Amino acid sequence: MLQYYEQPDDVAAAFGRQLTTEQWMQISQAKDTYNQVLFTAPLVAVNVAHPLLAEIGDELDDRRRVFTFLCGHDSNLASVAAALGIEDYALPQSVEQGVPVGAKLVFERWSDEAGNRYARVRMVYQSTDQLRGLTLLTPQNPPMSYDLTLRGLQRNADGLYSYEDVRARIQEATDAYDQLEQDYPQELAEAA
Repeated sequence: MLQYYEQPDDVAAAFGRQLTTEQWMQISQAKDTYNQVLFTAPLVAVNVAHPLLAEIGDELDDRRRVFTFLCGHDSNLASVAAALGIEDYALPQSVEQGVPVGAKLVFERWSDEAGNRYARVRMVYQSTDQLRGLTLLTPQNPPMSYDLTLRGLQRNADGLYSYEDVRARIQEATDAYDQLEQDYPQELAEAA
């Protein structure tokens, strides 16, 4: 996939072959499947995502915080998404449907004039054309943004979740990590 993004010549990018967009999507699906197998099984996701989810929860709760940037890999984004119960999605204008190169998982806090708090979870990424064209991202040429759906939670008319619902979901995922020790004491002892 990196060759595809770094090499402007389509045939050279495909190591001498002429591939269609659908074939590039199939190649990407192999990478995504590898990520899913390694990092998104429920018990694995809860375990792998735990430190990052705990930090995300702390940062969201800190009302003094205007912006926080936590850096990770596609595996981190995949495990966090799985631990939070984010529904399957297909990203527009990307050959990578899971976690595109350089993607950001964005948690936003919102509030209205009455003081009600809301949250939004999005995948922000460059389109395939932006990546391949080395296009500078600007307000006139922004990255792609895709709202993610948290299984079982309801959005309001503005497409936002209740902050309390999102924060509770993050807490459920972090608590699930602690539950692993109670549910699998023998397996954890043997693994140590």
